[in-house]
Amino acid sequence: MISRGSQGLASPLLFGLLAFAANSAHAETIRAKLDGYQVVSTQSTKGSGSFRATLDRNAKLIRYELTYDNLEGDVLQSHIHFGRPGTNGGIVAFLCTNLGNEPPTVAHPKPKCPGPRQGTVRGIIKPGDVIYLKFPNVFPDTQLIEPGEFDELAAAIDAGAAYVVVHTAAQPPGELRGNIPGKGQNRP
Repeated sequence: MISRGSQGLASPLLFGLLAFAANSAHAETIRAKLDGYQVVSTQSTKGSGSFRATLDRNAKLIRYELTYDNLEGDVLQSHIHFGRPGTNGGIVAFLCTNLGNEPPTVAHPKPKCPGPRQGTVRGIIKPGDVIYLKFPNVFPDTQLIEPGEFDELAAAIDAGAAYVVVHTAAQPPGELRGNIPGKGQNRP
């Protein structure tokens, strides 16, 4: 039997769980396996990683978990980039950084990357976290994703035109990369 005092706590908790379950019904799972072979240009590394996330279009958020292990250089930062497999593209969302280089426009600062050569980081990407930063040697200079355009990021993920990179001191352009499969491309 629930006492009168604990009933007041149970109602908000139950409401929160029901609201989370309702929102989760709209979430899609996305995953990427990270290795050096997907990096452009390909890297030989013992490192590996995984990216798992839920993309909720209704709530306009992505909850993610990035894990990396056995890196050959200390981790510097990690991002989601906009580009198809075999190409490089601009940065559209930070996952973690040890460089303090997140643009001031990012609404929710991302955590430090754990390490130095292995770790797991979790976070949330909301519309205010979507940015566009040019990546070296990518032309044109802009890829037409503007800050805050969450739906554009979701569309790029659906099209198989987004990837995750872990940048390290040994390979600043990227030691690990994982292309995020688009809809209909073996998504779990």
